[in-house]
Amino acid sequence: MKLIDGPSKIIRKKIIRMMVLSFIMMISCYAFHSYSTYKSIKVVVNKSATVEYGTANYDLKKIIKEVDGEVISIKQDIDTNILGTQEMILEVKKDNIIREVPIKVSIVDSVAPTITLKNETMTVTEGDEFSLTDNIESVNDLIDGNLEYLQEVGEKSLKYYSISYADDINAVGTHEITINAVDNSGNVSTQKFVLEVKEAPVYTQPVFYNVDPNSFGGDLVSIAYSLVGRPYVGGGNSPAGFDCSGFVQYVYSMVGKSISRSTGTQLYDGVGISYEEAQPGDIIIWGYGPGAATHSSMYVGNGTMIHAANPSTGVIVSNIAGWLRGSGTQIISVRRVH
Repeated sequence: MKLIDGPSKIIRKKIIRMMVLSFIMMISCYAFHSYSTYKSIKVVVNKSATVEYGTANYDLKKIIKEVDGEVISIKQDIDTNILGTQEMILEVKKDNIIREVPIKVSIVDSVAPTITLKNETMTVTEGDEFSLTDNIESVNDLIDGNLEYLQEVGEKSLKYYSISYADDINAVGTHEITINAVDNSGNVSTQKFVLEVKEAPVYTQPVFYNVDPNSFGGDLVSIAYSLVGRPYVGGGNSPAGFDCSGFVQYVYSMVGKSISRSTGTQLYDGVGISYEEAQPGDIIIWGYGPGAATHSSMYVGNGTMIHAANPSTGVIVSNIAGWLRGSGTQIISVRRVH
């Protein structure tokens, strides 16, 4: 007769069930622990998580304020040659659990433009034509490159440099000149230099009479009239814009005659004649007294002249008598160039 071991079989089943249940509980506990650990991994960035534009090797520790775990790699890096907010993805490890954590990093431009001067002091002679920009070697920004000079600055103007001063820079003495440069990110830099205006030497020029006539005066006058209406630009000597001496020099160049560039030097070009003997094409030099030249113009006949008067009018035709009354200056020389 065969006996059935009933109790032993039941016990074995219970043991197997307990083992399976224990295994399931162990797996569940591990999974819960892993999930909890995964969820607990976090990265806290600094309030201002920024990297300077163009930085080759930035310091990650300056971006991260706190990390729960250990940063083991940067899975997705930032491009420091692109301004703006970018996403960086970090691989963070804790208790052998690895989580990819995205953080936001801003690439910023906080470096102001660099202003380079030619000289700490710019020296000119009273009555000379000059441009303050001539003393500026460069105005350069790391991102924006060379900045352009802007005469009129608006509230929203960016990527420019401007020049300012507080007094009459044509007066004899020293003047403080300020250069302000602003890049496209609004960073500002300032540089100063001194403009020294020396008193012009007093020199009474000889006046010659019965001088040979101006043989190309008609051509000069025609060219001068063709340029009426062109703008006034400080330092300009082309149809794009003239200052007073640049206008006279340009007109003479069009007939193949070379004269000097500034009013102060045109005072000595050619030979001096009296105003009564002036002919079309002759140069009229204006000033406050002997040797103190301030303005150049071209006589075109019938008591009139053509000149680059000022930024408001540009190149115009003026009545000489009216200019004498209104400008506060006088004719200090008339020059004839052969």
